[in-house]
Amino acid sequence: MDTYDGCCGSCKWLNTNDYCGTKDRCKCTLRGGYHDLHESKCYKHEYDPYKDYYDLNHRWYIVTAIFNKLGLSDDYECISLLHNFRKNVLSKDSRYDAMLAEYDIVGPKIAKLLKEDSESVEICQKLLQVYLVRVLDYIRDKKYDDALNLYIEMVNFLKLIYEVTDNKDAEDKKQNKKNTWFIYKIRVYLYRYWFVVCGYLCPKLRFGE
Repeated sequence: MDTYDGCCGSCKWLNTNDYCGTKDRCKCTLRGGYHDLHESKCYKHEYDPYKDYYDLNHRWYIVTAIFNKLGLSDDYECISLLHNFRKNVLSKDSRYDAMLAEYDIVGPKIAKLLKEDSESVEICQKLLQVYLVRVLDYIRDKKYDDALNLYIEMVNFLKLIYEVTDNKDAEDKKQNKKNTWFIYKIRVYLYRYWFVVCGYLCPKLRFGE
């Protein structure tokens, strides 16, 4: 069996499904071009454009971005709840393995886009009120399925808004296409309208109450 330690064949950026002539020459999705599996790895072998958006302590990437944006990063009670929920509930149940693996891909991407959004403060406030307050309450009450389902709903909403996917090929194609001004405005108005509706339906939701 071939081993590719220190070679392109061990690099996460090498797409082995896209090869040229022979399956030993595959496309690098980061640098471009086709490279031999046994070619010595380059300096970008461990490159990760989302490295600043990982929080390896509890890996609630979007929550970290929201709390940092709203100045709540020192709310250790909430952070501890989420950390223990992932560590002691989700990570110990194999049913959630695929979901956690996907979140470890899309979570940092969404966190990055959320931080860079010009209206991120307003968005984060609404996410906190509509989703996270209730997620934390569910965890406190040990209603873990309800907490997870609501958090997944939030993630799926953000994936739609920011056009985030866990598929590398789809992500590359998306980045190569420029959104038109019209499409962007429609997306902005859609999520604003959605937040208004949720705020009307849940007027009493406030963080800390």
